[in-house]
Amino acid sequence: MPYWKSKHKLGTGTVGLDIGPSTISVVSIDNKTAELHQFCTELEDRQKDIRRLQRKQDRQRRANNPDNFDQKGRVKARSERKAWKKSARQKATQEKIAELKRREAAYRKSLHGALVNHILSLGNQINLEKLSYRSFQRMYGKSVGFRAPGMFVELLRRKAASAAAEVNEFPTWSTRLSSICHSCGTVEKKPLSVRWHECECGVVAQRDLYSAFLACCVEGDRLVAGQAVEAWPAMDALLRAAASEPKVATGRRKPESFGGRGPRSQSHSSANTECKQLRPLSQDRGEVA
Repeated sequence: MPYWKSKHKLGTGTVGLDIGPSTISVVSIDNKTAELHQFCTELEDRQKDIRRLQRKQDRQRRANNPDNFDQKGRVKARSERKAWKKSARQKATQEKIAELKRREAAYRKSLHGALVNHILSLGNQINLEKLSYRSFQRMYGKSVGFRAPGMFVELLRRKAASAAAEVNEFPTWSTRLSSICHSCGTVEKKPLSVRWHECECGVVAQRDLYSAFLACCVEGDRLVAGQAVEAWPAMDALLRAAASEPKVATGRRKPESFGGRGPRSQSHSSANTECKQLRPLSQDRGEVA
């Protein structure tokens, strides 16, 4: 049996997650819980201080090695430049930069660990989409570097294994959680700028929270729509409440990805969106065919 600290409670049931570059949605149907978090809200952004020290370090580097730069300020080729020299003050600046980055990384890891423990206290079956966090890094480099969603998922896998919990990462192509409506089976592709799921059948929910809700109803790599239909009446109000009160740091602006303006009517014309009707739901288990 893997080691698990007794002070951390391990829940029972299924928890659905939807992870973005800087946010995470957590939904548990069994515990009637819905939360919308921004990763590391308590982590103070020290990038301004780090950049100031990096500029200072660059000036010191140039002052200590004037022969290693050409007239345009570019570093000379390796064959033309001499060995780099570092003054005591440049070394001190370098140490300050390293210390700021170390503190930031340590606090980020601590915050991720606390959130993982909270999620495991809600259930021992964690469902989430299998994503490419390298793609996140290419598209949202600054935000991903600061919030580190990939590190969070790796920590979640490790802690879940220690607690004898299960993490189910299913493919996005077979479930299409961000596009499908559980009620009528309609699939509508949405651009990332659309932060609310609004269907003509009457289902309205914040996009990330809705995906996390549907993730609770995934078995293997298939969405069991019958479970979602059965659970929706009890979870609808919880999802709306979570969207109106996201977990962000006091005094900080709510991210646009939370859909702060609320739902808005969407055009369902075929010219703007690709919309199609799925085959009827299977009668026995309500799976999307």
